[in-house]
Amino acid sequence: MRRFPRSLRCLFFSFFMLTPAFPQSPAVAPMSPAKLDNQSFASEPYVIELVQNKLRFESDGKGLRELHIRIRVQSESAIREFGVLVYPYSASFENLDVLYVRVHKQDGTTIETPATDIQELDSAVSREAPMYTDQREKHIAVKSMGVGDVLEANLRWTTHDPAAPGHFWFDHDFFTAGICLKEELEINVPATPPVKLTVSIPASEMTEAGGRRTYTFRTAHLKKDEDNEIPAWEKDFEGTSPPAIRLSSFTSWADVGAWYGALQQPRIHVTPEIRAKADELTKGKSSDADKIHAIYDFVAPRFRYIGVNLGAGRYTPHAAEEVLANRYGDCKDKHTLFAALLEAEGIHAFPALISSSYKLDPSTPSGSLFDHVITAIPQGDSFLFLDTTPEVAPYGMLLRQLRDRQALVIPSNAPARLVRTPPDPPFLSGEKYQMDSSIDAGGVLDGKGRFEDRGDGEVIMRAAYRNTPQNRWKELAQAIVARMGFGGTVSDVAAAQPESTSDPFWFSYTYHRTDYSEWKQHRITLPFPPFLLLELTEKQKLSKDALPLGSPQEVVYETSLKLPPGVSPVLPSGVDHKNDFAEYSASYSFEKGVIHGRRRLAIKLRDVPGSERAAFSAFVKNVEDDENRYILLNGELESDNPFGKSRSLLKAGKTSEAIALLEKAVQDDPDNILLKLTLGGAYLRVPDENKAMTLFNQMIDSTTDPGMLNGVAYELARANLRINDALDFSSRAVANISADSMALTSDPPGPLDYLRTRALAAGWDTLGWVKFRGGDATSAEKYVQAAWLLYQHASIGEHLIEIYEKVGKKQGASHICRLALAAPGKDDEPDLRSKLDAAQIRLGISTSDSMVVNAKSFKPFTSGGIELSEMRSVKVPFPGELPSESKSATFAIVIANGQKSVVAKFVEGTEELRPAVKTLAVSKFSQIFPDDKPAKLVLQGLLSCSKFSKGCTFVFLPLEALPGPTPVQ
Repeated sequence: MRRFPRSLRCLFFSFFMLTPAFPQSPAVAPMSPAKLDNQSFASEPYVIELVQNKLRFESDGKGLRELHIRIRVQSESAIREFGVLVYPYSASFENLDVLYVRVHKQDGTTIETPATDIQELDSAVSREAPMYTDQREKHIAVKSMGVGDVLEANLRWTTHDPAAPGHFWFDHDFFTAGICLKEELEINVPATPPVKLTVSIPASEMTEAGGRRTYTFRTAHLKKDEDNEIPAWEKDFEGTSPPAIRLSSFTSWADVGAWYGALQQPRIHVTPEIRAKADELTKGKSSDADKIHAIYDFVAPRFRYIGVNLGAGRYTPHAAEEVLANRYGDCKDKHTLFAALLEAEGIHAFPALISSSYKLDPSTPSGSLFDHVITAIPQGDSFLFLDTTPEVAPYGMLLRQLRDRQALVIPSNAPARLVRTPPDPPFLSGEKYQMDSSIDAGGVLDGKGRFEDRGDGEVIMRAAYRNTPQNRWKELAQAIVARMGFGGTVSDVAAAQPESTSDPFWFSYTYHRTDYSEWKQHRITLPFPPFLLLELTEKQKLSKDALPLGSPQEVVYETSLKLPPGVSPVLPSGVDHKNDFAEYSASYSFEKGVIHGRRRLAIKLRDVPGSERAAFSAFVKNVEDDENRYILLNGELESDNPFGKSRSLLKAGKTSEAIALLEKAVQDDPDNILLKLTLGGAYLRVPDENKAMTLFNQMIDSTTDPGMLNGVAYELARANLRINDALDFSSRAVANISADSMALTSDPPGPLDYLRTRALAAGWDTLGWVKFRGGDATSAEKYVQAAWLLYQHASIGEHLIEIYEKVGKKQGASHICRLALAAPGKDDEPDLRSKLDAAQIRLGISTSDSMVVNAKSFKPFTSGGIELSEMRSVKVPFPGELPSESKSATFAIVIANGQKSVVAKFVEGTEELRPAVKTLAVSKFSQIFPDDKPAKLVLQGLLSCSKFSKGCTFVFLPLEALPGPTPVQ
């Protein structure tokens, strides 16, 4: 289904289609030239001086559109953004002429981009489905553009064969993504018959002359929009509002239906082959309901869906017999085959045009907003709506973005009319999770897990398993449970057949996790997946509108955990919260050495009444408070080693006992650097600076290891003592690590290269923290921010919180605090967790952090844990045709300080993805360097690509997951 471009570079869709060239804004003010004189936009990456669209439509549907743009380039990022301009057009019914592209230099000269620098290529959608669309693109490499120049372009699209002869339509949104000094839109149409024009801003001018009518709109956008405190998931839950300008020559929805029906109906021709197949499928079926179900089960999973949006190419479907032979089709093709097979059995079925993205405006009949075709089968006074395109959707189920939406049903024997689709699936949606596990005295957990899903998430799961070879289901299950918040490994993966949609989809696995939960701290959480709950902003809490929750559902999680002998739990009490809109209950018990837990969440209403938003927020907090509760453990655990015991003693403030324990441990194990550093840090707590420095100097004198220098500097910075010495040690450590990092040990990189990257992250953090202790917060920010982008560890996050607070960046501190609370390592230092808790209170951060992933993608992620994962994810184009099935490969990424591009190395995985080294090398990664020292960062990540996901995603592995030992900090 069609997704329309919303960025500046995509100004340029064919004008007879929906053309939201810019992010929409329902309240763009008319331009006031007097306001421009005192505006200063020097800090903007670019300023659009002019966007001018001129359109002319003829009564036969032909027409042209001319685009004129002027952009002042004010940064290197803008040069990258506009260095290559891409303009799509559909070759079968329009031409695109590049009249000129030129750069006005600061010295007054003008550089024209020659025609030889314009390439004409198939678009991505055309490469994926050439039999369905002839969309082409003109790629223009802008010549000689630099910071301070003005880019000017003039283009013209000419429609020679209209998609709807005798009709035209046009939709437009004005630019609001940045600064635009002037935007003009001029639409010239025949005066008769009158067209339908709907606008959400006043027309600056309307003139009529020579039998034609001209509408002119002038706007400007002179300040950045503030973030909308009502997030998109709520605001657009029922679809995005229509574009600001909507024009159509259709006089009624019946006319729209007559146009599309004339294209569709001849293709539903019952040939002998169609009739024979229908008879074969319905053999032994006596009722129409059984026949419809049988034919649906044939068309939906057995005919590959070509994901081309309605209107992205031709509107006319292929003939049913052709689709039957091809075994693939887009949405209109699959409906055509489905309808023809039903017609062969005497069952009528009609096309229904629908938008998965926009709300329809019933007052403006047009074909522009429709991006999908589903099937409507008459059932008395109503219709049974079916969609065969997801391939693995249960019978009768529409995906969420198609439910409770207006669809244009086009009967063959009556006028078309708008009909609302059902608001819910034909069954109660829900999830079930079961984990039976045990944990040994060392904190190693083993278990058997089973996840079952019915509803929107089920379709996502089925599609994922269907598009993944069975010999790679283990990798898929590993990714899914990791997104659920489980950090262990899976094996023995089994799953339901994705095409068997009569029952809920399930998959099961064996699970293994070392160092489970917070076992070393004598407390654990049960192995439950987290719930995905809606955390409201302050603006949302004050709103009086109904809050959308989606279809009712029931989620039940059950788990059992067998404890080792001699260990007993302190169980939390059960909870039971009930409201009109939802229910939540949890119960915990301990019997025969096994903890049993059960949690149940039921969503009862599709919408929370506006008057009950406060009650909903309280309900969410109650659920999250239960999720975040620990189970305390009594008994002796294997983890009670000298280091673990000393940390517990230091955390409890028993410094003298910790020192005695550590001194004996160091005597028994004199080569253990970690014990020595911990002992030196304990001395500094007393404080006994002389003892600490004697120990530290002995350590430094015995080695040139930069990790040792860094560790000593860090302990001094924590104690806020000997800051000059700490600055010397940490500066030397960073310099040595940076120099060492420049020479890779192997190709592809080896464990030592990854170790140096982790050491550099620790070194940057230490050096930044030392600088902060010394009063240089500005320099500190650069180093610790670079360390945080490289390694999202709780201690680095806590340092960055304090630095941001010091330099007055409270909003940044709040953001990092939320992420640090979800980051690993909160118990790596005795007082780290208490510092984060104090920052949480000080900054007013909510205690909730619902780390969820249960595949309900239409709900928002509000979790710090999810955002940490997204920080490591980058969308990457693939240089060629995407694989038909999900493929993945591991790549090493080498980022050198001062270099604009990176070096990508193929490590292992699907050979088909090896060419991605080219696109990875020029991809934009967020890592920064805090200084100009030559240094290289060596990272590793997983690239996953498939036609199903319509692209590739590269996910950096966390530093602690890379080969090699963890550096001392």
